[in-house]
Amino acid sequence: MDIKSNFAANLVKLRKTAKLTQAEFAEKINYSDKAVSKWERGESLPDLYTVKQIADFFNVKIDYLISEPKPDKPLIFKKLNFKRTILCLASTAIVWLIAVLFFAFIRIIVPSISATWLAFIYAIPVTAVILLVFTSVWGKNVFNLIVVSILIWSIILTVYLTLIVALPAPPANLWEIFLIGIPAQGVAIFWLLYKRVK
Repeated sequence: MDIKSNFAANLVKLRKTAKLTQAEFAEKINYSDKAVSKWERGESLPDLYTVKQIADFFNVKIDYLISEPKPDKPLIFKKLNFKRTILCLASTAIVWLIAVLFFAFIRIIVPSISATWLAFIYAIPVTAVILLVFTSVWGKNVFNLIVVSILIWSIILTVYLTLIVALPAPPANLWEIFLIGIPAQGVAIFWLLYKRVK
Protein backbone atom coordinates (compact mmCIF):
# COMPACT_ATOMS: atom_id res chain seq x y z
CA MET A 1 0.00 0.00 0.00
CA ASP A 2 1.15 3.55 -0.67
CA ILE A 3 1.04 6.46 1.79
CA LYS A 4 -2.35 7.68 0.53
CA SER A 5 -3.92 4.25 1.00
CA ASN A 6 -2.28 3.81 4.41
CA PHE A 7 -3.47 7.23 5.55
CA ALA A 8 -6.98 6.56 4.23
CA ALA A 9 -7.29 3.19 5.98
CA ASN A 10 -5.86 4.46 9.26
CA LEU A 11 -8.03 7.58 9.25
CA VAL A 12 -11.19 5.53 8.66
CA LYS A 13 -10.19 3.17 11.46
CA LEU A 14 -9.44 5.97 13.93
CA ARG A 15 -12.59 7.90 13.09
CA LYS A 16 -14.82 4.84 13.44
CA THR A 17 -13.11 3.83 16.68
CA ALA A 18 -13.87 7.33 17.99
CA LYS A 19 -17.49 6.80 16.84
CA LEU A 20 -17.52 9.94 14.72
CA THR A 21 -19.19 10.45 11.36
CA GLN A 22 -17.18 12.12 8.60
CA ALA A 23 -19.19 15.32 9.17
CA GLU A 24 -18.60 15.27 12.95
CA PHE A 25 -14.88 14.66 12.52
CA ALA A 26 -14.63 17.36 9.84
CA GLU A 27 -16.35 19.85 12.15
CA LYS A 28 -13.93 19.07 14.98
CA ILE A 29 -10.85 19.77 12.84
CA ASN A 30 -12.47 22.67 10.93
CA TYR A 31 -12.52 21.02 7.52
CA SER A 32 -15.35 20.07 5.17
CA ASP A 33 -16.75 16.55 5.17
CA LYS A 34 -15.93 16.44 1.44
CA ALA A 35 -12.23 16.87 2.23
CA VAL A 36 -12.42 14.09 4.85
CA SER A 37 -14.25 11.87 2.36
CA LYS A 38 -11.46 12.42 -0.24
CA TRP A 39 -8.79 11.57 2.34
CA GLU A 40 -10.62 8.40 3.36
CA ARG A 41 -11.02 7.30 -0.27
CA GLY A 42 -7.30 7.81 -0.82
CA GLU A 43 -7.89 10.47 -3.49
CA SER A 44 -5.80 13.09 -1.73
CA LEU A 45 -3.63 13.75 1.31
CA PRO A 46 -3.94 16.70 3.66
CA ASP A 47 -0.96 19.00 4.13
CA LEU A 48 1.59 18.20 6.84
CA TYR A 49 0.09 20.70 9.29
CA THR A 50 -3.32 19.02 8.99
CA VAL A 51 -1.78 15.54 9.31
CA LYS A 52 -0.19 16.70 12.58
CA GLN A 53 -3.52 18.17 13.70
CA ILE A 54 -5.27 14.84 12.96
CA ALA A 55 -2.55 12.88 14.78
CA ASP A 56 -2.91 15.16 17.82
CA PHE A 57 -6.70 14.86 17.73
CA PHE A 58 -6.54 11.05 17.86
CA ASN A 59 -3.53 11.11 20.21
CA VAL A 60 -1.36 9.07 17.83
CA LYS A 61 1.95 9.73 16.08
CA ILE A 62 2.11 10.88 12.47
CA ASP A 63 3.96 7.66 11.73
CA TYR A 64 0.88 5.71 12.79
CA LEU A 65 -1.25 7.56 10.22
CA ILE A 66 1.03 6.83 7.25
CA SER A 67 2.20 3.32 8.20
CA GLU A 68 0.69 0.05 7.01
CA PRO A 69 -2.61 -0.39 8.89
CA LYS A 70 -2.47 -2.81 11.80
CA PRO A 71 -5.35 -5.20 12.50
CA ASP A 72 -5.62 -4.33 16.20
CA LYS A 73 -7.45 -1.25 17.48
CA PRO A 74 -5.25 1.39 19.07
CA LEU A 75 -5.35 1.13 22.84
CA ILE A 76 -4.82 4.88 23.10
CA PHE A 77 -8.57 5.51 23.05
CA LYS A 78 -9.08 3.66 26.34
CA LYS A 79 -6.43 5.89 27.94
CA LEU A 80 -7.87 8.99 26.26
CA ASN A 81 -11.44 8.25 27.38
CA PHE A 82 -10.20 7.48 30.90
CA LYS A 83 -8.36 10.82 31.06
CA ARG A 84 -11.42 12.67 29.78
CA THR A 85 -13.64 10.95 32.36
CA ILE A 86 -11.23 11.81 35.18
CA LEU A 87 -11.04 15.46 34.03
CA CYS A 88 -14.83 15.69 33.84
CA LEU A 89 -15.29 14.11 37.29
CA ALA A 90 -12.60 16.31 38.84
CA SER A 91 -14.22 19.47 37.46
CA THR A 92 -17.62 18.38 38.75
CA ALA A 93 -16.14 17.49 42.15
CA ILE A 94 -14.65 20.99 42.44
CA VAL A 95 -18.11 22.54 41.95
CA TRP A 96 -19.59 20.37 44.69
CA LEU A 97 -16.62 20.99 46.98
CA ILE A 98 -17.22 24.74 46.63
CA ALA A 99 -20.93 24.19 47.38
CA VAL A 100 -20.09 22.19 50.53
CA LEU A 101 -17.53 24.79 51.67
CA PHE A 102 -20.00 27.63 51.08
CA PHE A 103 -22.72 25.72 52.96
CA ALA A 104 -20.42 24.97 55.93
CA PHE A 105 -18.89 28.48 56.01
CA ILE A 106 -22.27 30.24 56.06
CA ARG A 107 -23.65 27.80 58.68
CA ILE A 108 -20.68 28.52 60.95
CA ILE A 109 -20.45 32.30 60.42
CA VAL A 110 -24.17 33.14 60.18
CA PRO A 111 -26.12 30.25 61.72
CA SER A 112 -29.37 32.24 61.57
CA ILE A 113 -29.53 31.84 57.77
CA SER A 114 -31.59 28.72 57.16
CA ALA A 115 -31.50 28.59 53.36
CA THR A 116 -27.86 27.60 53.02
CA TRP A 117 -29.02 24.34 51.44
CA LEU A 118 -29.61 26.39 48.27
CA ALA A 119 -25.85 26.15 47.68
CA PHE A 120 -26.41 22.54 46.61
CA ILE A 121 -29.30 23.51 44.34
CA TYR A 122 -27.14 26.18 42.66
CA ALA A 123 -24.43 23.57 42.13
CA ILE A 124 -26.73 21.54 39.83
CA PRO A 125 -26.91 24.03 36.91
CA VAL A 126 -23.21 24.89 37.35
CA THR A 127 -22.40 21.18 37.06
CA ALA A 128 -24.62 20.98 33.97
CA VAL A 129 -22.72 23.89 32.35
CA ILE A 130 -19.39 22.13 32.97
CA LEU A 131 -20.75 18.86 31.57
CA LEU A 132 -22.13 20.75 28.56
CA VAL A 133 -18.67 22.12 27.80
CA PHE A 134 -17.16 18.62 27.96
CA THR A 135 -19.92 16.94 25.94
CA SER A 136 -19.75 19.69 23.31
CA VAL A 137 -16.03 19.10 22.86
CA TRP A 138 -15.87 15.32 23.27
CA GLY A 139 -19.37 13.92 23.27
CA LYS A 140 -22.18 13.13 20.92
CA ASN A 141 -25.29 15.17 20.23
CA VAL A 142 -27.46 12.86 22.35
CA PHE A 143 -25.30 13.53 25.43
CA ASN A 144 -25.53 17.26 24.68
CA LEU A 145 -29.33 17.01 24.65
CA ILE A 146 -29.37 15.20 28.01
CA VAL A 147 -27.07 17.78 29.60
CA VAL A 148 -28.98 20.72 28.08
CA SER A 149 -32.21 19.22 29.44
CA ILE A 150 -30.67 18.95 32.92
CA LEU A 151 -29.46 22.54 32.60
CA ILE A 152 -32.88 23.88 31.56
CA TRP A 153 -34.84 22.17 34.33
CA SER A 154 -32.22 22.79 37.03
CA ILE A 155 -32.17 26.53 36.26
CA ILE A 156 -35.96 26.64 36.52
CA LEU A 157 -35.84 24.65 39.78
CA THR A 158 -33.16 27.00 41.14
CA VAL A 159 -35.23 30.09 40.34
CA TYR A 160 -38.37 28.48 41.80
CA LEU A 161 -36.72 27.47 45.10
CA THR A 162 -34.94 30.81 45.40
CA LEU A 163 -38.25 32.67 45.02
CA ILE A 164 -39.93 30.34 47.53
CA VAL A 165 -37.22 31.19 50.07
CA ALA A 166 -36.81 34.88 49.20
CA LEU A 167 -40.43 36.00 48.90
CA PRO A 168 -42.31 36.50 52.18
CA ALA A 169 -45.54 35.21 50.60
CA PRO A 170 -44.82 33.32 47.37
CA PRO A 171 -47.77 33.34 44.93
CA ALA A 172 -49.79 30.11 44.70
CA ASN A 173 -49.23 29.89 40.96
CA LEU A 174 -45.43 30.11 41.22
CA TRP A 175 -45.24 26.52 39.98
CA GLU A 176 -46.17 27.85 36.52
CA ILE A 177 -42.54 28.90 36.12
CA PHE A 178 -41.92 25.25 35.17
CA LEU A 179 -44.01 25.79 32.02
CA ILE A 180 -41.05 27.76 30.63
CA GLY A 181 -39.17 24.46 30.45
CA ILE A 182 -41.55 22.95 27.89
CA PRO A 183 -40.73 25.29 24.96
CA ALA A 184 -37.09 25.42 26.06
CA GLN A 185 -36.95 21.62 25.94
CA GLY A 186 -38.62 21.71 22.53
CA VAL A 187 -35.99 24.13 21.21
CA ALA A 188 -33.22 21.83 22.50
CA ILE A 189 -34.75 18.80 20.75
CA PHE A 190 -35.26 20.69 17.47
CA TRP A 191 -31.67 21.96 17.66
CA LEU A 192 -30.41 18.35 18.01
CA LEU A 193 -32.52 17.27 15.03
CA TYR A 194 -31.25 20.23 13.00
CA LYS A 195 -27.62 19.34 13.77
CA ARG A 196 -28.23 15.72 12.78
CA VAL A 197 -29.81 16.68 9.47
CA LYS A 198 -27.04 19.21 8.82
